Amino acid sequence: KIGSRLSRQVLAQPTILDFDAMQLRRPLLCVAVVACGTHCLLQLALSPNATERTFALAHGSGSASAVASSSFLRAGAPLARRGARSSAVAAVAGGVVAEGIEVALDFAVIRDDTGEVVDSSDDTGPLVFVCGEKEVFPAIDSGVVGMAVGDKKTIPMGTNLFGKGDKGKVMEFPREELPEDAEVGAELELEGPGGPMMATVVKLTDTMATLDMNHPLAGVAVSMTVTVLSTGAPAQMDVETVSPGDGATFPETGDKLTMHYTGTLAANGNQFDSSRDRGQPFQFTIGVGQVIKGWDVGVMKMSLGERAILKIPSSMGYGARGAGEDIPPDADLVFDVELLKINRVR
Repeated sequence: KIGSRLSRQVLAQPTILDFDAMQLRRPLLCVAVVACGTHCLLQLALSPNATERTFALAHGSGSASAVASSSFLRAGAPLARRGARSSAVAAVAGGVVAEGIEVALDFAVIRDDTGEVVDSSDDTGPLVFVCGEKEVFPAIDSGVVGMAVGDKKTIPMGTNLFGKGDKGKVMEFPREELPEDAEVGAELELEGPGGPMMATVVKLTDTMATLDMNHPLAGVAVSMTVTVLSTGAPAQMDVETVSPGDGATFPETGDKLTMHYTGTLAANGNQFDSSRDRGQPFQFTIGVGQVIKGWDVGVMKMSLGERAILKIPSSMGYGARGAGEDIPPDADLVFDVELLKINRVR
């Protein structure tokens, strides 16, 4: 299920679309779990390329595609962590929100025209982010400044939160690639370069299908009602250089990186994942929530060719939920990482 209002149909043959921006087509603040047909196997993959967990959709041919669990209020990408840090923040609750302060919010996103709640913390848990660090849309960042614990406020989000609607994202596909029971209005899942994307069937003929990759709420005005649950100092992480890089070329938000890593638990040194053991470097887009917070923050400080140790607190990793059997709840993590390549997408 991807969002409470979407169907679970999957294209018979996953279609790769080279539109990174289309990932915003996924519903707001969704916690994605892959819809899987009878020819698929759903597996839990304990790699760092997810905000909380990653699920691999392995088809009968042996190919697999990573699908990240994430939310969608962040400017251009996932918004922030939900719920994972609430206990840490609550320990210093009682302050006023200001830049540099971590804040936990209860929220509801509401259509201005109908009053419909399109997403809320009732489903996803509290929204947690550091104010002023551009982890969320500017309207949220500025809107919560000066609020105290217990304060409630409605923040207008405008009409572009889900995009304006792009005619270039309305595309035709062979009818045979859709599920047999697909109808006009059905929502389908397509495989994109960085995870799943949703599309609405807007037209069907005997041979062709027209799909709209724009978000259903593109161009619709929405507001966000927030209540401050707690405030506190943000968690910190360490980056220790093992061998230096070029000292000049650093990742920027949106760059596609190629890295090797080995992940271990800080408590006992147990290894839970390693790209080196698999002999295949890991690729992801930095700064858009495709990886845990500790990676997005720590890797930004590395230069090309650098090898470093990332010491990541639980609150910047998998939080109170953990990940599978190998990463327990509230586990601090250590990653031995090497920045092999930066592909700048401009």
